[in-house]
Amino acid sequence: MAKEEILSALMDAVVEGDDDLAEEFAQKALDEGVDAYEAIIDGLAKGMNVVSDMYEKGEAFVPSLLLAADAMYAGMEILTPHIKTDATAVPRNVVVGTVEGDVHDIGKNLVKTMITAAGYNAIDLGVDVPLDKFAETAKENKAVAISMSTLMTTTMGGMETVIEQLQEAGLRDSLVVMVGGAPISREYAESIGADGTAGDASGAVEKLASLLSALPADTWSEASVSASKMKYKEILAQKGTKEDIDVGLITAEKILAEYDSVVPKFNETMTKKERFVSAFQDKKVDRLPVAPLICGLSRKFVPCTYADYSTKAEMYAASAVAGTKYFNIDNFVGLTDLCVVASDFGATIRVPEEDTPAATGHLEDYETMEIPEIKEGTRAYNLIQGNKLATEKAKAIDAPITALFEGPMVALTQIMGATRVLSDLRTNPDVVLKALDQTTEYCKEMAKMMFEEAQPDNLCLVTLWTNNIILGADEYMKTEGKALQNVFAPLYKEYNKPMVIHNCADAPHWDLMSKWNTQYYSYTYYPEQVNKGSKDHKYLIENYGKDVMFGGEVSPIAFMDNSPENITKIRNETIDLQKSVLNTLKENGMQSKYVIATGCEVPPRGPCDTVTAQSYTVAETGPELYKKIMG
Repeated sequence: MAKEEILSALMDAVVEGDDDLAEEFAQKALDEGVDAYEAIIDGLAKGMNVVSDMYEKGEAFVPSLLLAADAMYAGMEILTPHIKTDATAVPRNVVVGTVEGDVHDIGKNLVKTMITAAGYNAIDLGVDVPLDKFAETAKENKAVAISMSTLMTTTMGGMETVIEQLQEAGLRDSLVVMVGGAPISREYAESIGADGTAGDASGAVEKLASLLSALPADTWSEASVSASKMKYKEILAQKGTKEDIDVGLITAEKILAEYDSVVPKFNETMTKKERFVSAFQDKKVDRLPVAPLICGLSRKFVPCTYADYSTKAEMYAASAVAGTKYFNIDNFVGLTDLCVVASDFGATIRVPEEDTPAATGHLEDYETMEIPEIKEGTRAYNLIQGNKLATEKAKAIDAPITALFEGPMVALTQIMGATRVLSDLRTNPDVVLKALDQTTEYCKEMAKMMFEEAQPDNLCLVTLWTNNIILGADEYMKTEGKALQNVFAPLYKEYNKPMVIHNCADAPHWDLMSKWNTQYYSYTYYPEQVNKGSKDHKYLIENYGKDVMFGGEVSPIAFMDNSPENITKIRNETIDLQKSVLNTLKENGMQSKYVIATGCEVPPRGPCDTVTAQSYTVAETGPELYKKIMG
């Protein structure tokens, strides 16, 4: 068989995601004397690049990328031991991992695959990686780069900690540091001292190559490390021991001390519940409602640890009510974490004192999944009781409580692992769909108990997978979309409650909202992802606003810096956003159907005064703006 035919077959095997074919032609390449490195680069890697290009054009989705990656690695396993090595060549090691507290691995795995296809040696630390492991591994392997990822705003701060550890050890200038994930912007990457970020895995490879071209050759020499250590010594000293300072607690105490003298001066003419309900119905209001997602941060007013907030009903309820009152927001959305169902199904959960709980140990086999009973001792029961207490207590301040629970796809990917579930959707769909039926049944029972026992004002279903990059619309409708349409939408209708969806995805399939009668949609807007489908309030109000109330324009990362300059910036941007939303509503014949909110949770280790900078600004300036624009 000719070399060109073998290389073409290797490429096709990857494009088709066929492990067996990749292995067959990898062995044939060796048997026919094809250079192993050439077979990888011009065969397997070329196939990976074809699938990546299809992904970029919206012709392929994440499951196809994952299967292609599996095929590429299957072929590489056979070919790699036969690569002719140059003893003098320095390996280009890149350390990759998802930061501590976050177990999402899709983005990390795609980056690993693409940099491997580009000829780098990826050292994969996995997910929920202890922060000091990055620097330690980089030093051991004289890495040229570290690539950290996260999907959760609550764990983003860990990236800066890793960079500071590299500075302290004198390693920062020895390598390139890249950060990525849906909430990571160029501005955030720059603010923490990273070298760069990219919007996707392909872009990450291009960015990495560009950054490495400027890296000096002697970066790991003793002299270089010593010089780097001295360079950052003063910078680190100026930062001080910020880990020992609980900025959330300090700022919460300040807000508590000033609350009685500040908030009453707003002279609001509607209660929180009246305002939120009226806006939902697109009626006249005194101002637009404001409701950033400040779930875990609210515990600073109690105060209590994040572990207590997420596992003790009374602490959750106290946090919900305190956050609603002292942040002066019009609706509290009750997110604790996204592994409640996984915990009840038997997945191993790590519950740190001050960080979001995470599923760190998935079930090994779909067949071992059994639907548990929701009873005392389960996390679902605890969440239901917490929302019951919160709803009762919130009546004293006439404020609405929106309970939140995981959708069946979020639950399943936490139980089994996201990469595995998405790969198995293509290779073994019947098994995945059966397991999805089980999580659907459990989530349905949780929703029923929320409606009947907790009786919150609203119930929000959270989904991450209505994403036009991860799953195509048709494929989504065969999985969780089908459950939303046939199980949850009828259930909400049965209990006469509006369908409320929270979606952290950067580019959802917007047109699918109507399939399950969505009436409130909590979305995330990423300006850098506009070309891939991320939309702002103008587009959403104009195209869907008559049927759906939206909230989520504001980036939660904006709240992490409570310097006087950023506080002023938040206030000014909040005024501008109100003006833009009100004008857009008016242009579309509407009055109030929008919420000033963040699309993801404000990190629970952040300051509280940045949140009040927004919510107090809305309370202070909102009535005049509303009257001026709406009349």
